[in-house]
Amino acid sequence: MKTVLTLLIFCSILFCAAAEIIEIVPSQDAYVCTCKPDSTNPNGGENYLYHGQWGSGYNRTLIQWDLSDIPAGATITDAEMQLYCEAFYGSQSGEPVYFLIEESWDEQTVTYNNQPSYSSVITTVGYWPDADEWYSLDVTEFVLAWFSGSEENFGIYCHSQNTTGTCDPGFWSSNYSNDTLRPKLLVTYDEQELSGTTWAMIKTGLD
Repeated sequence: MKTVLTLLIFCSILFCAAAEIIEIVPSQDAYVCTCKPDSTNPNGGENYLYHGQWGSGYNRTLIQWDLSDIPAGATITDAEMQLYCEAFYGSQSGEPVYFLIEESWDEQTVTYNNQPSYSSVITTVGYWPDADEWYSLDVTEFVLAWFSGSEENFGIYCHSQNTTGTCDPGFWSSNYSNDTLRPKLLVTYDEQELSGTTWAMIKTGLD
């Protein structure tokens, strides 16, 4: 009976681990545009990120996250990319879409003409935000693939599709002076660590 009770306590410990949330800032971010295909952050500078259509041109954002602060062995249950929309230009049409970047890139030198390739192995469709609000996107599938090692982590390519004219949200980048409005990745995970005292109690109960 003592052994059964101890095993029940052990199972309760395993299944009642509290979820942890970690906030991660980008390791790098930048945007490129068909309008100036050899320039980095061509319109507005490094404080901004755009992905949408502006007139006959198209903006694309690249953003990468370092996951090394997530404990090894953690079970990731949710991941949200959050960007603060400082302005929205034009009218809403089509939708934003996000892809897995497949090659390394550098936020200081990336341009539309030398941008890395991206893949639809993992992709998700978002929505257009309003100005002066946080935009949240579920990127759990991306983060799980990076964390497990099934896909190499080069970041997310932020694209748009089916737009019919100017439809371009502007977001603050990781270089923006107000750090509370910079991009962030919120990762929720479970981690169970049993202390030496807990293991001793379990062992005593089983003896």
